[in-house]
Amino acid sequence: MAQSPVPDSEAQDRPADEFDRLLRPLIPLLYRQAFRWTAARDQAEDLVQDLLVKIYPRLDELAALDRVQPWALRVMYRIFVDRHRRASNSPVRPAHELPDSADGAGEDPGDRFPDPAPQPPELLERERVGQRLAAAWAMLGEDQRVVVAMHDIEGYRLDELADMLETPVGTLKSRLHRARARLRELLAAEPFADTIRVSKRRGAP
Repeated sequence: MAQSPVPDSEAQDRPADEFDRLLRPLIPLLYRQAFRWTAARDQAEDLVQDLLVKIYPRLDELAALDRVQPWALRVMYRIFVDRHRRASNSPVRPAHELPDSADGAGEDPGDRFPDPAPQPPELLERERVGQRLAAAWAMLGEDQRVVVAMHDIEGYRLDELADMLETPVGTLKSRLHRARARLRELLAAEPFADTIRVSKRRGAP
């Protein structure tokens, strides 16, 4: 007995459902990385949106992957680099790169895990520290933010990043060293420097 044909609407929904199944679990991670790379919420949202638009037509390739996350991060990084190059050729600077910009200053460029029922002084101090950290983070170069976010925060090894970012390990080591040194320099100039240290991860070069 011949099977009845699948309704057109159902057939059209299948690619979208498969794309949603593969990518939806990664959206928080992709946005978190995009925010750390750009240090600006609107740019992070645009970057993730551009990624999803770019890879949707490549669903067959996506579905055949053993690990979607590194592949998606690699594609997003290429988009990020292209956007940076275009912005570098523009005389208009993003608001978050302007001196004394308040854009993103209230955001800690990482996940926040507040303690239960903090008292007002603690909240005030936490907000102040978060603002200073975010300001220091925004002053790093974009390539430095990428390697620190993915190596020191997310825990990717340098050899993994070399493949994902298509950048030699030696270059990544140099960026990581300069970024850590720059953060130490920026934080040392702040009044809370005695309570905040930028230290290497265990086993990091």
